[in-house]
Amino acid sequence: MSEFIKGYVLRPATPADLPAILGLMRDMAAFEKLEHIFKASVESLRNSFFSDEPSAYCLVITPEDQPDAPISYIMWFYNYSSFLDRRGIYLEDLYIDPAHRKHGLGAAALRHLAQMAVSQGCGRLEWVVLDWNQNAIDFYKYQGAQVLEDWRVVRVTGDALVNLAQGTPTPAET
Repeated sequence: MSEFIKGYVLRPATPADLPAILGLMRDMAAFEKLEHIFKASVESLRNSFFSDEPSAYCLVITPEDQPDAPISYIMWFYNYSSFLDRRGIYLEDLYIDPAHRKHGLGAAALRHLAQMAVSQGCGRLEWVVLDWNQNAIDFYKYQGAQVLEDWRVVRVTGDALVNLAQGTPTPAET
């Protein structure tokens, strides 16, 4: 399943792509000012994408004339909506190297995921966006996405996750 985008190809990631994907992930973490929580490695990505039961899936976009040189990655996984009683696709990451932006690659990636969602009977395609990333917000709205202002991401991680699992939750700072 490869999709041609003028001058580029969107295709499933392979194990050989992992070092390039890791580099792109580091670039995204730096852009989002989140390097301090970045922990991925080639081996962890291999386990996530290529195990018998993958926890996530990954697509890459490469220049047509450089099929082994990813310039973008799209990481996603299935989720589920109890209200819709259907699974959905959750877009974890969509990152395009800045030198390759403004060529329709982001729109092509979203269209591809939307086509997958529709063909598989999914109820939705969703993701989060940083509130300060206005370019991304505007792009997503242009693609037909709604930014849900009345919902908040809730997360338990690190020591708070361990404490919660042990029955000794640590109240979060407000």
